[in-house]
Amino acid sequence: MRYIVIVLIPFLLFITGCGSNSDDPAKNAANFEIKIQRFDSAFFAMDTLQIKKSITKLLEQYPGFGIDYLNKVLMIKSTNDTQYIKAFYRLHLPIYQAAQQVNAVKIAKPELESSFKRVHYYFPKYNLTHNIILFVGPLESFGNIVTVDALAIGLQMHLGANAKWYYDESIQTIYPTYLSRRYTPEYIAVNSVQNILNDIYISPANTQNLIQHMVEAGKLQYIINACFPNSTDSIKYGYTKDQYVNLKGQEANIWDYIVHEKLTYSTSITDIDNFMQEGESSAIFSEAIPSNVGKYIGYRIVASWMKQKAQKGISMEAMLATPADKIFTTSSYAP
Repeated sequence: MRYIVIVLIPFLLFITGCGSNSDDPAKNAANFEIKIQRFDSAFFAMDTLQIKKSITKLLEQYPGFGIDYLNKVLMIKSTNDTQYIKAFYRLHLPIYQAAQQVNAVKIAKPELESSFKRVHYYFPKYNLTHNIILFVGPLESFGNIVTVDALAIGLQMHLGANAKWYYDESIQTIYPTYLSRRYTPEYIAVNSVQNILNDIYISPANTQNLIQHMVEAGKLQYIINACFPNSTDSIKYGYTKDQYVNLKGQEANIWDYIVHEKLTYSTSITDIDNFMQEGESSAIFSEAIPSNVGKYIGYRIVASWMKQKAQKGISMEAMLATPADKIFTTSSYAP
């Protein structure tokens, strides 16, 4: 199983909507229908008095994902470990029941189909799946998984920002509130596309300095914005509404700081983390500014580059393949 996690994220895990066809060339692309498969319901419909027989039936119904779920999500080595499966079932049944009340994918499905249509338009060679598998896993486990023939969504990561499970002390150490506030149905589609993009494109191994990290993040953010032309900025970036407004207003000052402090080509892990790492707020500027401001600055650099005549008609694949240094030095970025 190929799996890439968005923990928002995290995945997670990205500016204003565009109404015209020129700004949204994929608007009139063919619809992309998705098929929802309820692994979650099949699992929690098991007869726990006949757990081994039930597991066998489940694996017959989901031969690919079923094994991956047991081995990679529940982390058990054998289907004979019925005691662990029973314990997991009992502990997570209330979470499954809460997920049914939220009905997250019903809320997210229109945005999933709309964004997947655009991913398929921009990356026609990528084997984009039509299959969405829903599951419930441990809270500390995967929330979004790219498999060989499906995208699996962990409903335990989309129960709503106020879900009591996210405020458990042990879970808060993994997913503090600045992350769990995004564990809502509205983030499912963005998280899913982020994860798919991570499967399509891996940043070059020679990505070392701050500007390279920012531009690489900006490339993906540019595609996220193109795939979600009508979504709010806070959903696309993962910032709060106030953080986005404050960051937008302080863009020139932030860039001046980067230039003045000679951070553009810094390879210091601390400098890179200060601009790229998730956190409650910026460690450099103020609590009103999000921590990973580099993603926004990187997007603005890429957007400036893409607007130039030289890039007219350029594909998303070609944009991704363009070295970050070239995009930066020829972007004419001037906030």
